[in-house]
Amino acid sequence: MKNCIFEEPWYLDAVAPNNWYVAEVFKNNQVHARLVYSKKKQFGQKIICNPPFAQTVGPWILDTNAKKVNNLAREKELLNELIEQLPSRVNIDLTLDSNRQYVLPFRWKGFRYEPTFSYRISDLTNLEQIYDEFRENIKRDIKKSEKKITVKEDLPIEVLIELQNKTFARQKRKNPYDIETIKRLDKSCREHNAAKLFAAVDSEENIHAVAYFIYDSERCYYMFSGADPEFRNSGAGCFLTWEGIKFAAKHSKVFDFEGSNVEDIEQVFRSFGGDFVVNYRVFRFNLWSLFMDYLKPKIKKIIGYKH
Repeated sequence: MKNCIFEEPWYLDAVAPNNWYVAEVFKNNQVHARLVYSKKKQFGQKIICNPPFAQTVGPWILDTNAKKVNNLAREKELLNELIEQLPSRVNIDLTLDSNRQYVLPFRWKGFRYEPTFSYRISDLTNLEQIYDEFRENIKRDIKKSEKKITVKEDLPIEVLIELQNKTFARQKRKNPYDIETIKRLDKSCREHNAAKLFAAVDSEENIHAVAYFIYDSERCYYMFSGADPEFRNSGAGCFLTWEGIKFAAKHSKVFDFEGSNVEDIEQVFRSFGGDFVVNYRVFRFNLWSLFMDYLKPKIKKIIGYKH
């Protein structure tokens, strides 16, 4: 049974210790569907949600190679059974994998849904062709960095955290990530040969930027990055992204940028020529949580929050 890396027990133990759960549907003593989730409190309300640092949560459904017309009927039945297993009278907010485009069963169970977006390089077999698809400004940044930057691999995770802190400090914000969770995640991923950290370093040992990737045999995810504001114009971020893509080509089938709703970040990801990918967020809130969900992006805009 193939898991997405976000559904691996060791991954979940790292990001959500003692706080991850699985809904499963069995047919003839075999698992046919599975949904992983976590729990949190937000605005004083209990919410069922994606585990931390889990971009999507499936649901995973066993492929039986059925006809499309029969497959959708089966998928509806399995999704209904998974939804019925979720705790009642609790807010639910989940982001599903792009493989799960059939979200109508959630709507019929009282959920709302909205698309979220990412970019993905779906074929890593021809790196020359991938590079040709980059926008010219991305190529210029890569070439500029190649002249003065070298890549150091697998430095301690504290290097990433330090640059993240500098990045958010420039925005006059506190680092929103839970540092201890990142450390646990890094330790577990390295133990399972599932993470790679690249640092862009100049001849004077200044670290311009760091990029952190999590991967399995199917996908490589661009999880974290950080940059020193003093070297913002060195092109190191684009350079490391290209290094990550080349690394992914040796270990995975797909490179996933993980997406962002921030316009400036989305523009950079789009410039690498990947495929536009839609994931669906499905949510079922009480009136108070629905109101706060409506207010949240407006408050972020007022305070200049970018994430």
